Amino acid sequence: MDFEAKLERDAQGRLFIPATQRPDGTWRSPKYVKEGYIPQDEVDSYRSKGKKWSEGVKAVGIPGYSGPTSTPESRQTNADLAKPAGLSKSQKKRQRKKGKKQTDEFTIEEVTDHVTDKMEKVEIADNTVDVEKKRKNLNKKLKAIIDLQRKVDEGDIIPDADQLEKLSRRADVEAQLAAL
Repeated sequence: MDFEAKLERDAQGRLFIPATQRPDGTWRSPKYVKEGYIPQDEVDSYRSKGKKWSEGVKAVGIPGYSGPTSTPESRQTNADLAKPAGLSKSQKKRQRKKGKKQTDEFTIEEVTDHVTDKMEKVEIADNTVDVEKKRKNLNKKLKAIIDLQRKVDEGDIIPDADQLEKLSRRADVEAQLAAL
């Protein structure tokens, strides 16, 4: 249907779409439009460059593909494609890495011995860290007890029950520190 045939001009020469009646009986008012107006329903939907290209490929076919070959001798097999002749630098590098992985096989005993050695080293390191933590913590407690004792001796504070209990633990803290 040609849309431009439905357009009319008024007395001043402006284009407009004439009033039309809806199915329910009401009337649409006339709409003034510019020259070259195309209604939304008649505008082609947007297609990206990629969509247009893929439609063109479907129509033409795959570039460089001439169809199935008739002789089985001319066909390439997966074994032919897997040959290392003409490999790129990165492909050769990957093949060398694959070869190394295959040659680096260990027995179960070797692996378990290696892992247990590593675990023993880790446990020893953890123990030294724990000892250092305990030593720092005990030094901190001892310093707090000494400060509290100094304040009591100077008469700055009168110790309550908790503070007296803390002062009585001084010998225990010093013994634990000496044991480490």
